[in-house]
Amino acid sequence: MTADEIRARYRTPEQIKSGGAIGNIFDGPEITVHGLATRLLAWPGTGFQTEAVHLTIADPGQSSDSYTYDLAEEAFLCRHGEVEVLLRGEWVTLRPGDLAYFPAGVPHALRNTSDRRAYLVNQICPPQFDLYVESGLYNPAWGVMNGEAMAKAKANADDRPVGDLDEMVFRDDQPEFRAQNLPAAEVARAGALFNVLEGSAFTGIGLPMRLVLWPGAGTRLVGFNYAYCGIGVEDTIHTHPVSDEFLVMWSGSGQFFVGDIGWVDAAGGDVALAPCGVAHGHRSIGERGPSMMGGFASPPQMDLVIPTDYYRDGRYRHPTASELTSDEMHATDQG
Repeated sequence: MTADEIRARYRTPEQIKSGGAIGNIFDGPEITVHGLATRLLAWPGTGFQTEAVHLTIADPGQSSDSYTYDLAEEAFLCRHGEVEVLLRGEWVTLRPGDLAYFPAGVPHALRNTSDRRAYLVNQICPPQFDLYVESGLYNPAWGVMNGEAMAKAKANADDRPVGDLDEMVFRDDQPEFRAQNLPAAEVARAGALFNVLEGSAFTGIGLPMRLVLWPGAGTRLVGFNYAYCGIGVEDTIHTHPVSDEFLVMWSGSGQFFVGDIGWVDAAGGDVALAPCGVAHGHRSIGERGPSMMGGFASPPQMDLVIPTDYYRDGRYRHPTASELTSDEMHATDQG
C-alpha cells in the first residue's frame, strides 16, 4: 500500500472497519462544535461506532457553549496549552497531561483565559450524531450519515500548522477534584480530574501501562490507557471483541501494527485507528523509540481486565492508592 492508501482521510468507513487506518491528531475535517473549532478524528466517517474522538481548539479568550449530554459521557485530554473546564460545579484548570471526565447528564463547558492556543483531544461515548448536522455530515430526517459529504470533507481537510507541543507530565494539584482522592461512585456521579500518568498498573498485553479511565476508577463508557515504551518494548498484537480503539503516539517515535496495513513507522501525534475486531499493536525498536503511547477505547476493554484481580463476577475493584502511582513512569516522562 502507498502512504496515502493507509491514511484515514482516503479510506472509506468500510475499509477502516475491516482493516484499520493511520491518522494524526491534527488531521481531520474541521467543523464548529459548541462554539469551538473541532477536528473530526475518529467518527462515523472513519468507521467508528462506539466512540467519537475529536480535537478541540481553543484560542485565547474563547469559550465553549455550556452543554449537557443526557446519554453520552465525555473526556477531555489537554495536549497543549491551558484551559479551564466547568467540572463538579467549579472552574478547574487543565494542563498538558490532565484529563477531565464528565458523566452523562452533567453540564460542562470550557474556556481559555490564557494567552496561548490550547489543543484538547476529547472522546464522546457514544457518538453524538447531532454534532454533525449543521455541517451537512448527518441527515437527521433520514437518520443516516451523508457518505459523499464525509468522503469529500476528509479528503479535502486543510492541514493545520502545528508548532512544538508542551510535554504531558504528572500533576497532582487541585486535589479536591482528582479522581484518586474520590470514591469511584462519586466520580461516576459528578466527574473528576485525571492525569495520564496516574492510573492502575496493568501488564496484560506485554508492556507496563496504566488504566486511567476505566470502571475501576468510576467511568462507565469512556476508556483511556497510557504506557511508556522503551527501546525494544513491543506489546502483544491483539483485538478487542466490542471496543473501537484510537491509539495515539503522544511523543517519541516507534511503529504501529494495524489490521491489513501491517507495521508502519509513526511519530508523535500519529494515530492507529482500530475499530472493533481490527488487530493492532505497537513497538519501539532501534532508533524508533522510546515513546509514550495511549489509547481511547469504548466501551472500556473488559477483555483486558477479566484475567486480573481488578475484576470478578461482574464487579470492578477500586485500586488502592499504592496501585495508582508509577514513580518510574513519572520520572521518565519528566526527563
